[in-house]
Amino acid sequence: MNCPACHIPLIVVEREGIEIDWCLECKGLWFDEGELELLGEKAGRRLEAEDLGRRAGDEVAQGSRKCPRCRRRMERLELGAQAGQKVEVDRCNAHGFWLDHGELGRILGRVQPSGPTDEGVMLQFLGETFGGEAPAGTSHPEGRQP
Repeated sequence: MNCPACHIPLIVVEREGIEIDWCLECKGLWFDEGELELLGEKAGRRLEAEDLGRRAGDEVAQGSRKCPRCRRRMERLELGAQAGQKVEVDRCNAHGFWLDHGELGRILGRVQPSGPTDEGVMLQFLGETFGGEAPAGTSHPEGRQP
């Protein structure tokens, strides 16, 4: 699969049952259908359909990027247009979401936590998934080292 922005092959990164396709060049992320919701749960934030482009006021336009799965043009969404916290993402209705660098944090930031959340757990998950070490002061689950 190739990056919809850079057109170079994406790297598949899998951790704790979540598979993410990552572009080493632009740092964009591809989430197959359902994977973004799983990551949201890991972050203690429940992403509903309304959070992913089905909310009144979200603007949808035909984008220029093609889905890395089916090669059809994706929709370009402006999530949260009414709230003043716009996040522009690309969505293929059949296959998933493409998020440019930084968009994942903005999406998770606009969703209220669904209960007690530990931001350190999320930072550790992302750091370990994308090759970095856990942030200082966090421990590896069950005492495991990367």
